[in-house]
Amino acid sequence: MNEVTIDCVVFGYENGSLKVLLSKENKGVGTKWGLISGIAKDEKNTDEAALELLNEFGSFKNVSLKQLREGVEVNSQALRYYTVINIEDYRVKFGVVDLYQRWFLTTDIPDLIHDHNLILDYSLYQLEVCMRQSPVGFNLLPEKFTISELMNLYKGVLGIETDKESFSRKFLKEKVLVPLKGKKENVSDKADKLYKFNTAFIGKSAFSDLVWEF
Repeated sequence: MNEVTIDCVVFGYENGSLKVLLSKENKGVGTKWGLISGIAKDEKNTDEAALELLNEFGSFKNVSLKQLREGVEVNSQALRYYTVINIEDYRVKFGVVDLYQRWFLTTDIPDLIHDHNLILDYSLYQLEVCMRQSPVGFNLLPEKFTISELMNLYKGVLGIETDKESFSRKFLKEKVLVPLKGKKENVSDKADKLYKFNTAFIGKSAFSDLVWEF
């Protein structure tokens, strides 16, 4: 049975910053960082193999993997996936003193092994398109969140720069957000009122039209 290489881009969101999980093996001085990679011996179960690979590095049982089918060189012996998680929601099993697995800011990526920089760049592009076309980004926030937390998400991942008033007005006008009673704990500012995502916007093009305006 043919072996297939699996490369996984694991994006992690944390406190307004987008990061990626990189790994390196202890093969001596000068070893480069790379994406999470492994070998699948059963081509018919590559999705399961990718999840098993991720779970060697942490608790990723419920992540949603998206396969990259375009934008990188097609190779019948290699499959590429990406996913995005809230780092606080998942436990990552690091090596000794973080020597072998580490979160890197996507703005500070070293020279990676093989074609991993190319795979990472295209995965980032796909993530940005996905977040503009659908409300997937809300999965990276707590169920109840503030406008500031929502702004930090879109600034950290999409680089959206706008003032809080304009940002909140657009989301509230389109009723993407549902106002909740109460405020975030230990916060007295009225601007830090709590909201939740209006699930009626799942699968609707109106959300895409809203985000692409920024």
